[in-house]
Amino acid sequence: MCALRCQSTRAWHNIGDFCDIDDWHPDVSGCTLKVMDGSLVHVLTTQDGVAVTQKRIAHEASLSYTYKTVGASVPIENYTATLSVEPLGTSMVEWYAHFSSDDPAMEQRVVDEIEAGLAAIEVLLALR
Repeated sequence: MCALRCQSTRAWHNIGDFCDIDDWHPDVSGCTLKVMDGSLVHVLTTQDGVAVTQKRIAHEASLSYTYKTVGASVPIENYTATLSVEPLGTSMVEWYAHFSSDDPAMEQRVVDEIEAGLAAIEVLLALR
């Protein structure tokens, strides 16, 4: 699990839309929303042109969403993650993932991507 404490009570407003990630994550260059089998899905395009399809599987308004990867060209299986904001005295942004992979480097790659996203959120919220 990776987490960030921030002073902004507007954290969710800035990051919480299911397709906002292309506005703040440095590795995501595009996001497209669609509905698949009655569920909200986003298709992310990474900076290196890889497409990743993720389906939102749970959502708590203004607090969190949980999603799973349903299509990607990376060696990860059963990827499920949650992005949430816990309003305390300051806001706590948490982003954690569960997955399996036969590639030992994938765990570090996922951690690096989440940490890069949290660092970008910290910068974004400092500017607001």
